[in-house]
Amino acid sequence: MKLPSVYAKIISRVSLLGEKSMLKSLPVFRFPGGSTATLSEVGGKGLSLIKSSESGLPVPPGFILSVEFFKPWLEQLKKTEEWSSFLQASPEQMQAACSAMKNPSVNYVFNGEQQEIVAHYLQDFKDEALFAVRSSSPEEDLEGASFAGGYETILGVNKPSIENAVLRAFASCLDFRVAAYKQEHGFDVSSPKIAVVIQQQIASEVAGVGFSINPLTNNFDEAVFNANFGLGETVVGGLATPDTFSVDKVAHAVSQRQLGEKEISIWLDDNGGTSERPAINRTELTLNDEQVIELADLIAKVENLYGKPIDTEWALADKQFYLLQARPITAFVPVAANMITEKGAPKSLYLDATIVVQGLYKPMSPMGTSMISQFLRSAGEHLLGQNLLGDPHKSVATIQDGRIYLNLSILLSIFGKEKVSKAVMGMDPNTGRAVSESNESEYAAQREGHLHPPFHLLAKLPEVAMHLLEARLLPEQAHKNSTRLISKFMDEIRESAHSSVPLWELAGELISKTAKFIFAHSVPLFVGSRVALSHLQVIAVEAGASEEQLCKLERALPNNVTTEMGLALYHLAVTDSKSKAFETEWTQFLNLYGHRGTEEFDIAAPRYRDQPQLLNEQIETLRNSARADDNPQSRFDKAHTERHLAFQEICELVQHKFGWLQLKRFQSLYRVYETLAGYREVHKYLLVFTIDQLRERILNLAKELVSSERIDSIQQVFDLTPEDLEAAGRDSKFDLRQAASKNTEFSNRLANVPSLPPLFDSRGRILRATPPQPKEGEVIGTPISSGVIRGRIKVLHSPDEKPLFRGEILVARATDPGWTPLFVNAAAVILEIGGMLQHGALVAREYGLPCVSGIRNATSLWQDGMLVEVDGSAGVIRVIPE
Repeated sequence: MKLPSVYAKIISRVSLLGEKSMLKSLPVFRFPGGSTATLSEVGGKGLSLIKSSESGLPVPPGFILSVEFFKPWLEQLKKTEEWSSFLQASPEQMQAACSAMKNPSVNYVFNGEQQEIVAHYLQDFKDEALFAVRSSSPEEDLEGASFAGGYETILGVNKPSIENAVLRAFASCLDFRVAAYKQEHGFDVSSPKIAVVIQQQIASEVAGVGFSINPLTNNFDEAVFNANFGLGETVVGGLATPDTFSVDKVAHAVSQRQLGEKEISIWLDDNGGTSERPAINRTELTLNDEQVIELADLIAKVENLYGKPIDTEWALADKQFYLLQARPITAFVPVAANMITEKGAPKSLYLDATIVVQGLYKPMSPMGTSMISQFLRSAGEHLLGQNLLGDPHKSVATIQDGRIYLNLSILLSIFGKEKVSKAVMGMDPNTGRAVSESNESEYAAQREGHLHPPFHLLAKLPEVAMHLLEARLLPEQAHKNSTRLISKFMDEIRESAHSSVPLWELAGELISKTAKFIFAHSVPLFVGSRVALSHLQVIAVEAGASEEQLCKLERALPNNVTTEMGLALYHLAVTDSKSKAFETEWTQFLNLYGHRGTEEFDIAAPRYRDQPQLLNEQIETLRNSARADDNPQSRFDKAHTERHLAFQEICELVQHKFGWLQLKRFQSLYRVYETLAGYREVHKYLLVFTIDQLRERILNLAKELVSSERIDSIQQVFDLTPEDLEAAGRDSKFDLRQAASKNTEFSNRLANVPSLPPLFDSRGRILRATPPQPKEGEVIGTPISSGVIRGRIKVLHSPDEKPLFRGEILVARATDPGWTPLFVNAAAVILEIGGMLQHGALVAREYGLPCVSGIRNATSLWQDGMLVEVDGSAGVIRVIPE
């Protein structure tokens, strides 16, 4: 009988009051609905489902048991001996401690309140409904950490089995694979938190995963999907090699279809549970083009909703697509907003000079960025009378977020692809080849006006010409004069750094002075040496010199400050550390090279002077590895002898071919090159010296700022800029902590990328050179995660078959979430099956491990201990002969 509306409203209100009463004690959130939920209550997955369903996306309904719901179980767990043992476990004991800790949890049951709550929310669904029960930890499915496959998912759960499934999902937060992931990513293992999603299960005919960007190339304009028949578990878990579809989002068209093996499929049973069946229609694609485009439109809506690249799980049933999960992609290379062009607009091509020139893969600090930016501005103004830094799309160079970028689109339009690729090839051959293979028409320059001809140099020509002439005619005298000027310059910098000039003024003054000195004095001498080398090479080649002889001419050259530092370090290593001689050499070393160190280009990086233990470690390494017949000094001396012999041999060829006069010219050119080629290292030596002098001033100021509680630590001062310090000097209320946080917001995201690309465009696409055709000893598969590494093979048929040691190459048929802890030690991963969006691929990319899949019979191709090189970018595995 239908109740009058007034009574229906009363009953509805009473029901709602009862629900609110339950929510106060153990909150549960429906979706759609639950818009008041927070991340700490429902976790990343739960919050995403609420957000997606509230936005009208086709999300199967369900509800989320909040973190608070499981508080009684966690309180019970923390009273056990197993919990105490877990907290005290060493890394080696962690796996056993986790297993022991999970044992008590298998006996937990819902208390009366928990039973009542779950029964209440299940009333929304038919009795025959089936559910997917998944974890949703507050630490899971975040931008920086996915916990992919770490927690358990139970599929095809009927109503009577809900409690058991919830218990299994809860217990997975105590799993070793979760603890290992937390330790690797800096999470607190002593405070487990979990919510559980109970979502109506879709009996899908086809299912899979989708990325709103191409995870291999980082292309923002491509969506990529993996699909298999049945449920998506075979795709997510890497149990089958799925079909792969790529969609060009600009053209709104399918750009690639790749038929997968689809070895097995998993299907939902009518009465609950799942069953595995041999794959059907393996020779047919799972989706047609129309369906792929429909799926791409769905993922585009999800990406627009979140405003960032998204990883999704989806299902197709009765011609309807459903969104099962959506989470931020953790393993992609972000591009700064001001470097991105609109979809379909002309693109810019960027070269990361911080990588190809300086070898710095992690971002410099904001203070370091500011110093190098000042140097480059001063250099441009000194040489060309203009600032070459500016808008990333319209300027030759830009420096931001700890990186130095060159806009190759502009350089290509000025010099052409051949010259630009050749120049880049000299810095990095692989990147140079990628430039040579790029499509120039895609990267039209957007610059305003043109680079001014270097008329500004005309005023400096007399001074520069004098240095060049001196270098050509009197190289030894030029070197002697330069040594005197460098010593005087360093004294002046040292004196100025200790003056009373405010730091923010001093920084610009000293950096500019250094740029002018370098380009007025050391650069001309180095240029003179390169000109001499090019001329003597022409003479030598025409005289019949071999490539090997020419190469030997460039070895073991004198007056190279970096080579001299390495030899001085070796001599420290072979000197008795308790002797007076060692003390003298140590002092001399710090006087000459104390301002240097690893990542020395960045002012935030510690110096040898700051960290003598680092110097001691390098000395100890040399001491243990060097032999009487094989050490830096003996190798240098051998190369010096070979260079001298090669020079004599070429002299004889030149005299025989051209006679005495050309021989004298060749010898004169060689003398210039030999004396001055080492000046290529002087420029950086001087810049790093100035940076170090400023570093000392900054550290002194940092101590004052920490003392006055304006910053949290001395190191935090490098998250600021000179402009911030100036503002703080004027205004005692200027928030330095806030400024530091803002300055590092994007560079911290870059720092979390395992391997930044040297060449990419303004739509995120990473450009790589075409891999070579396989040669003998090489096997080619599907590139899954980029990078190149060498290591020894370890073939595993199960994750606990045998230990995988640090640096070994993991080879397996496939990896499910139970393999995750092994990725911590693995140097690279090789798989027989699985697509680029499966669990193993995602974890490999997140850990920065090269990964190749699709290698038939991978577990029988190689033996344990074999040395191989895994090229995850090209999908090539090479056996390295020993």
